[in-house]
Amino acid sequence: MPAADRAQIYLLTPPAIELAGFPGKLARVLDGAPVACLRLALATRDEDALIRAADSCREVAHARDVPVVIEAHVALAGRLGLDGVHLADGARGVRKARAALGREAIVGAFCGTAGTRASPRPRPAPTTSPSARPGRPRWARAGRRGASCSPGGRR
Repeated sequence: MPAADRAQIYLLTPPAIELAGFPGKLARVLDGAPVACLRLALATRDEDALIRAADSCREVAHARDVPVVIEAHVALAGRLGLDGVHLADGARGVRKARAALGREAIVGAFCGTAGTRASPRPRPAPTTSPSARPGRPRWARAGRRGASCSPGGRR
């Protein structure tokens, strides 16, 4: 199987991190396994705490050529030099995020779940995109068959 077709790790931070120890733990994880992308999934609304955490994680991840996206904060993603944003509101904000961050940014969106507990959760699948960076995957979230993530239900 070609390397581009293999599943890759999409790593999420815990909702709260301790800046004194987390960067070292993150470095060990990133050194121990290939990670395709790191998402800052912090629960805090404190912008100062988000900025400090993003700066710390970005430094560690970018040193290992791992892109960093932040959950829901489009303005901070651009301001802090992150690689993109993950939107929890589905496809509603994708166009605005793309306009704000540019064609080269990673813009991900939550598109629902597989439906029932008996069905497996969908996994991110690498896709190609005109704005994909060479050597870095673009991610699309697979939902249940027939579901759409685009505005108005279009595919």
